Amino acid sequence: MPLVRMVIGSYLKRNPDLMDVANRCDLSGTAEQAVCLAALTYNPEKAGVSAYSSVAIHRAISKEIQARRNHERRTRVAWEIAKPHLNPHIERMKNRAVKALQMLSPYEKQLLEDHLIEGVTLERLGREQNLDRRTIRKRIKRAIDRLREAKKDLP
Repeated sequence: MPLVRMVIGSYLKRNPDLMDVANRCDLSGTAEQAVCLAALTYNPEKAGVSAYSSVAIHRAISKEIQARRNHERRTRVAWEIAKPHLNPHIERMKNRAVKALQMLSPYEKQLLEDHLIEGVTLERLGREQNLDRRTIRKRIKRAIDRLREAKKDLP
């Protein structure tokens, strides 16, 4: 797969500011998967094989780097919540919040992070999960209600 290495190198050369994030991603695996998926939809009338594959690799790498950035941003937010502070009252409140969050399912946590922290719309969440936005809204409301109930049970 010399094309894969060449396209990754070209992408990183054009985007040197992404080098730090790119080093924490599996760009080779992502690129090889993109080539395989591109082979399934390749139409020789539209473009050459290398051009078609290159575009597929560029898009896949961009998505992978953006996903990594989003993940690291969420992790940073979670770290800020859990990080100890000097004020004992704030520390106790944050410990209670972390305990309450631990009572949620991973799906509920992800929904709350996506909608409340990242600002993803209900419509987009619904499209991604093949659900109606009202269903997503009900699930988010249910997760928030569970947090309120957990807050009552905590010391």
